Amino acid sequence: MSITLAKMTEAHRKPVIDILNHYILHSTAAYREEEVGYRHFDGMLPGNDVISSYVAIEDNTILGFCVLEFHKGISTFKKLGDAMYFLLPEATGRGIGKRILEQLEIDAAKKGITKIIVDICDENTKSIEFHKKNGFVEYGRLRNCWEKHGKKLGIVFMEKEKGKT
Repeated sequence: MSITLAKMTEAHRKPVIDILNHYILHSTAAYREEEVGYRHFDGMLPGNDVISSYVAIEDNTILGFCVLEFHKGISTFKKLGDAMYFLLPEATGRGIGKRILEQLEIDAAKKGITKIIVDICDENTKSIEFHKKNGFVEYGRLRNCWEKHGKKLGIVFMEKEKGKT
């Protein structure tokens, strides 16, 4: 089976929000507690601070999505990008995340971004290890700064500079 990355369009609204809501309801990978409505999708499409967004597709099924945006939407941070991506649980471990990250790095370079950052729940060790394997380094932690599903949790901040592996 072949996995393709396609630019996110209106046609992807329902599957993208459904994936995000899965993580909101069933994990600590997404910080929110309450499901988002389908209008939330509008903020994921390119424009304003969003540089690019893609869906990963296999056999006409959306397996995941990603978004790259300028950090905080402030011009003084124009060389800093935030990345976010979520894959269906059954799609992890297949190299899709690596393909997504490579595409986001290409898009970042086109916009002059020299550093990409991610923030990850501290109990999401698979994501932390994935990012380490792909050239990210930890630059900070906030311990016990939020709660979800009755647990106190922290956030791990990671960064990758252009040209670093």
